[in-house]
Amino acid sequence: MFSRRTSGFIAMDIRYLFFFALSLVSTFGFGQKLEYSTLLIPAELKENANAVMRSSEESYTINSQNSVTCKISSACTVLNEYGLRHARPSQYYSPTLRISKIEARVYDAMGKEIKVFKKKDFRDVSLGDGFSVFNDDRMLYLDYTPIGYPFTMVFDCEYTSTNTAQLPRWSALGGYFVSTEKDHIEINYPPNLGFGYKELNFEGRFDIKKEEQAGKISFTATKIPALKGEADSPPFYKVCPMVNFRLDKFSLEGVQGEASNWKDFGKWYYDKLLVGTDELSPETQIKVKQLVGDEKDQLKIARKIYQYVQDKTRYVSIQVGIGGYKPMKASDVDKLGYGDCKALSNYTRSLLAVAGIPSYFTLVYSGGESRRGLLPDFVSPQGDHVILAMPHKDNYVWMECTSQTAPFGFQGTFTDGRNVLVIKPEGGEIVRTGNLVEKDNSQILIGKYSLTSDGAMTGLVSTMSSGGNYDGVFSHERLSPKDQEKYFKEQFSHLNSLKLEKVDFRNDKDAVKFTENVNLFTPAYANVSGNRLLFAVNAFSPFTDTPKRYRNRQNPFELERGFFEDQEIEITIPDGYDVEALPSDANLKTQFGEYESKITKKSANTLVYKRSFLMKDGVYPNTEYENYRQFCEQVAKFDAAKAVLVKKT
Repeated sequence: MFSRRTSGFIAMDIRYLFFFALSLVSTFGFGQKLEYSTLLIPAELKENANAVMRSSEESYTINSQNSVTCKISSACTVLNEYGLRHARPSQYYSPTLRISKIEARVYDAMGKEIKVFKKKDFRDVSLGDGFSVFNDDRMLYLDYTPIGYPFTMVFDCEYTSTNTAQLPRWSALGGYFVSTEKDHIEINYPPNLGFGYKELNFEGRFDIKKEEQAGKISFTATKIPALKGEADSPPFYKVCPMVNFRLDKFSLEGVQGEASNWKDFGKWYYDKLLVGTDELSPETQIKVKQLVGDEKDQLKIARKIYQYVQDKTRYVSIQVGIGGYKPMKASDVDKLGYGDCKALSNYTRSLLAVAGIPSYFTLVYSGGESRRGLLPDFVSPQGDHVILAMPHKDNYVWMECTSQTAPFGFQGTFTDGRNVLVIKPEGGEIVRTGNLVEKDNSQILIGKYSLTSDGAMTGLVSTMSSGGNYDGVFSHERLSPKDQEKYFKEQFSHLNSLKLEKVDFRNDKDAVKFTENVNLFTPAYANVSGNRLLFAVNAFSPFTDTPKRYRNRQNPFELERGFFEDQEIEITIPDGYDVEALPSDANLKTQFGEYESKITKKSANTLVYKRSFLMKDGVYPNTEYENYRQFCEQVAKFDAAKAVLVKKT
């Protein structure tokens, strides 16, 4: 009896499995990939995710100093339109990188294949950036418009490159709001080439496995939830686990090199890429000497030469072969009148040399939003821009040679406060560029305005900007009148029906200060309520940037740019009115910044408003975010404080 009942259960289980198998066939028919069904994505990987990297396999085989072969296979599920950019199959190529295979397949939410793309279906475009006159880098990319979400994009690519100087950087996540189910990279290499790697941001809650043996290394990330992008979150490269790879013995666009430290790398760069590029014609050398005249002060000489370069040249991009790394000859820039960052920096270097002033080609990561620097303990081709370093006393004067308008020696936010590689004849040196701190990024506002009994306001405001603030406004003098008006109406968007009566600018390049003078009028600034007028005393520059509230903040936050503001505004009240109420004095001091404001009665019809505001830069834990938000909220509240005038009886 027991055995029969047992066999009955077995028979029932078999029938159940048979019908279950039939249901799978009907649901996931032939030609389908069950593993790409979105039903199989763990719930924790969907949380905060716009896309999920289902699987990624990257295999790199370094065959020799001059050859590396790569195979890539990935599957990314896009959950919504915001994740679409993470499933854009593409691969660049050039005369030194040959693609042997590239294809893609698209699967629907249930894992059914709905589209197949071969190499011929990929668009072939130049990587020209709009400024390039020479560029032999191209890209194959798939321009796919989905018919719905979610879907899965599977991408396969194989290529061989002669460039071994720039090995891939592996990231465990594809960006904020992207999770990883599995991501694996493997690198095989000849040990005699001197292989090295550097792990970044590995501390924390990430499940990453490393396997290492002679001639082979691999990293595998498994089930990593998406990082939620939040206001003021640090740049992704500062929080995502990633690994950089390098070789001591490498090849770059056919030029072999060997370096295990920055001094040797700089020496290789100077000898192989810079030597012979600084020659100038005798006629140009005579021009330089005439330009210098009897001047002995090196700073003044350099300033003249910098202005000469600005007047004579313009920026274009050059990305052909080794031209992506080696500058044009100075003599060619002199004849043609254009060049990229490498060419213009090298041209300026060559002109300075004629005047007897040394200066050095300098590699840097550019960008104002994140002061990313070269890794001082990891030697590899790094940086995306070139500037010039001129020794002066115990420091350097930094020159941005691509700008036709920037003041001499002014870096601005594009290259300040980061590690760079200064390339000298004797070798390379990691140096930190000057940092624009809070008080450097100042905005000094002097203004006055008069009110009428019907609430109209006529004002004059003069704003002087320096440091990072200068960087953001000095181009305004070159705007068309229409664009200038648009800019000021955005700046004074809190003033209804604003009319600009006069605008002028003063650009002091020597002091690196930019002043904007504006005469303005608005017919409705003060609110009229019976026999009273109510108005915010800070008419010209109220702080309104209150950070977003988070119930459960996850990320640390970074205030990348500190600043300092100082104001003094004289206010004339209309005849026949008395002051009934003024805002109380305000004083805030926190780890994030300081704020102080006060308004006093200067005479019967004149008020004086003074305000100072210092915001500090820094990185803070997520637990401090609410305190920071409240500090900003308090500043905004004080800046919106109103005075009340009452009509005399």
